[in-house]
Amino acid sequence: MGYIIGLVVLILGLKFYFDSQPGSNGSSGDAGSSRQGKLQEMLDALSASMTVGAFCALGDGNLDNRELATLRRWKTDFVKRMPSEMSSAIDRAMETEIQISLRGVSEDRLHRACLQQKSLPMELRCMTIGLAFEIVAADKKVTSSEVACLQKVARLLAIPDETYKQLEDKHLKPIQLTAATSGSANASEQERLLGIDPAWPKERKLAQLTSEFAKYNARMQSVRDDTQRAQCRRMLEIIAEIREEILTGRKPTPPPTTPPKPTTQPTPRPTPGTPRPTAAIPPPVGSKDEILIGVDLNLPPRQRLAFLDAEETRWKGRMTNQLPAPAKAKCEAALLAIRRLRNVYQSQL
Repeated sequence: MGYIIGLVVLILGLKFYFDSQPGSNGSSGDAGSSRQGKLQEMLDALSASMTVGAFCALGDGNLDNRELATLRRWKTDFVKRMPSEMSSAIDRAMETEIQISLRGVSEDRLHRACLQQKSLPMELRCMTIGLAFEIVAADKKVTSSEVACLQKVARLLAIPDETYKQLEDKHLKPIQLTAATSGSANASEQERLLGIDPAWPKERKLAQLTSEFAKYNARMQSVRDDTQRAQCRRMLEIIAEIREEILTGRKPTPPPTTPPKPTTQPTPRPTPGTPRPTAAIPPPVGSKDEILIGVDLNLPPRQRLAFLDAEETRWKGRMTNQLPAPAKAKCEAALLAIRRLRNVYQSQL
């Protein structure tokens, strides 16, 4: 809705300049010249969005064909929204900026483009940063240099932090999540996905990991898609690994992979009509403490410890409220159970 309002404001302003014709006397000529100058300023501000988009596309050092196609598609869609009497002028101005930007976008050109954009309504500046996010995500890869370009553009355009976070969650996080869970992301990229700043102290990093663990654990319980559940499970493993590295100062040892032993004799096939025996595997049964806290027994010990940290924070938060005696006793029992379970899981590492 905000983008639509911004477009309405823009269209009304452009119609004023297009519909205003300079008169014949000197005063009218000066007024017409001023209007033409204002019109050119507005066209420059709109076409500057192409410069911003190209700058972010070149953030990884290469302008991918998919990124260029996204830039042109966005331009075409934007021009189609404009009335016919102004669409051709806007299209020419944007195409000129694209051709210039294909040769590279310097820091000086980027600053000028963002300065021109700041004369537009905030809604249209948000459209520009949205274009930048679409372009970066077009090749299904996100590099640290591209993220730095997006952050710089957002700062120069004075984009609200909430808007930036929403665009990041929509366009970048799915790509980063796939990279992290498929093993193609390094440790720093995994920490960035989890919202961890390398400059943070250990306590703040652990608190952020606890929050992220609770988020992905809740998401795994709610999603039904097997791929998404696998991604959440892998993120829980990554969180547990990073937590152990922060606490111990060393990287966790990956579990050894044992190849299957070759069979010397072929497995006999059952004769037709013979029912195959099905070994019923009983589900794991938790202790009284594990049932009380709600521990997932399918998780390895490291992930269970991270879950206990999240639950301990939650129960301690409840203790700060004015609770009746039975509720307070339940909180105290839960905290005692968490301490006992923590001792058990730490001995299993």
